[in-house]
Amino acid sequence: MVFPRDSPRGQRNALARLARVLSESHAARVGETTVVSAQVHLQGARDPEEVSAILGSDAGQVFYHRERPGEVLHIDVFHSPGCLGPRDVARSLLSALSGMSFEPCPGNTAPSIGPLLSYIDIQTGGGGGRIDGHLCYGQESGVRQVHLTHVHVTALAAPEVLASVFTIVAAVESAIEGGGLELRKIRRVRTARGMSPVDMGGYQASSDSLLKQLPEPGQGGEASPFLQEALARQVAREVGSAGDARRLLEQLAGGLKAAEFSGLRLTGEKSPEEVRRILSRSHLMQFDGQRYKLTDEGALALAFLKEHSHEIEAYLRRVLWSLPRSRTPAGERKGHRTEPTLDRGRGPALPRSQGEPLSQLAVAETVASMGIRTLLGQDGGFVPSDLRFSRSRAKRGSPVILLLDASASMAGRRMRAAKEVARHLILAGKEKVCMVTFQDSDANVVCPFTRSARKAEAGLMQVQAMGLTPLAKGLEKALELSTRSLRKPLILCITDGIPTVPSWTLSPVEDALAAARNLAKRGVRFGCIGLEPNRGFLTQMTSAAKGTLYVVDELEASTLAAIARKENP
Repeated sequence: MVFPRDSPRGQRNALARLARVLSESHAARVGETTVVSAQVHLQGARDPEEVSAILGSDAGQVFYHRERPGEVLHIDVFHSPGCLGPRDVARSLLSALSGMSFEPCPGNTAPSIGPLLSYIDIQTGGGGGRIDGHLCYGQESGVRQVHLTHVHVTALAAPEVLASVFTIVAAVESAIEGGGLELRKIRRVRTARGMSPVDMGGYQASSDSLLKQLPEPGQGGEASPFLQEALARQVAREVGSAGDARRLLEQLAGGLKAAEFSGLRLTGEKSPEEVRRILSRSHLMQFDGQRYKLTDEGALALAFLKEHSHEIEAYLRRVLWSLPRSRTPAGERKGHRTEPTLDRGRGPALPRSQGEPLSQLAVAETVASMGIRTLLGQDGGFVPSDLRFSRSRAKRGSPVILLLDASASMAGRRMRAAKEVARHLILAGKEKVCMVTFQDSDANVVCPFTRSARKAEAGLMQVQAMGLTPLAKGLEKALELSTRSLRKPLILCITDGIPTVPSWTLSPVEDALAAARNLAKRGVRFGCIGLEPNRGFLTQMTSAAKGTLYVVDELEASTLAAIARKENP
């Protein structure tokens, strides 16, 4: 059985008991609000606090027309009557589940719930659908009416999902209370054997669910277009881009040997081995003993990608933009450089630095400074050092210079994550992006300021991690580009190390610090994302640039994207 990482013994015992109850075709109450089983649940007409699980009415077979029982887990979380928005529930679930990690299985790597998120559906009084989809389904009046008293969750009955049940319940309860509704206590859960067909009229809704049973080959029938779109989204999300997903599926349509699959060059964050495991587990491809080939589901995904690649790219953009903000590390703001401006209202009142242009005089703060000096027994009267001027931080929403460390230590997963951030900025941002890499002994502009995904991808294809780390050269090049821009850009530097190549002197570190000080002198906004082992140097450099430092344990695409949108919303 799978258990959450670092879970206490009590939680493990509770999960084991839950698994045992469900294996016996029984229903279980989780907490005071929730009923979990693989059956259809009915709320008592006379007593709303009593819920029956109907034996012989398998949830997967009834809701999704699946052939085998026990493949779908059914969770109902009850609340006071009211209309709850499905997006609030989905956001709470994605935020809670995205942080889940599990104990490694014997002889295998640690399992992940990530590939299973697309196999979780919800329905509320406000609508529903797949939690990573549009959530614009289930709008039929009868369906919404039935779900005014509970949140209906269905998911693939995988071990990872079962291990996450308590997390799912807590996330839904949080969304219910956040929506202004009260949690409703379930007094009794009983099992009942259906003596007549169960009326499922309140559950017959349009959906983009991936839990639906596909038609068997040769049986005729067509898959729902919603299902085709869902499958295409699934494979694009796992591979990293719609273009990569389409190319991979086209190759799989003709068959790929194991060695050919391992040698694939993917532009996304995941390695070919990770993609292979995910696609096999998601039943999008299969191995026939000689080659990897598409399954029926994979063929449906490919057909949709051929016609709707742009729609899938837009979906990926929304996914990156909506990643949980809880994953964003706190930025450490170094220095207090702000810029004189009135377009965002009055900001902090500070003394004027030498050479800094005048801004609006803060009269109250100036008088207060003079009064404090007098109370402390210092010279009375006014002196120029009492002057305070209103400032505000530089206006957000700037063009971005993405400064990427392309040295040898960035090879592999780190470089793939950095490239994902570049794509995120192009697809999700509203401003132009310029990409600069530094490696060996120089810095190069791989893509000038643009909003074209095609141009950005062409530039990223040229980037190969190798050589040393000429950080000073990178900062110089970024400063040079910023002086040419009509609007001051944000320089966002992603690095995993410290400089190893000098620029002016014999000291790589001193040259990098000098280049950082030049950024501060020119008033360029600077952000840096680096690794914990290099915190000491990164703090020095970011302080010299009067910028913001984000220290992370590892360079991961989701975390980097969250930081990028925080720095330049």
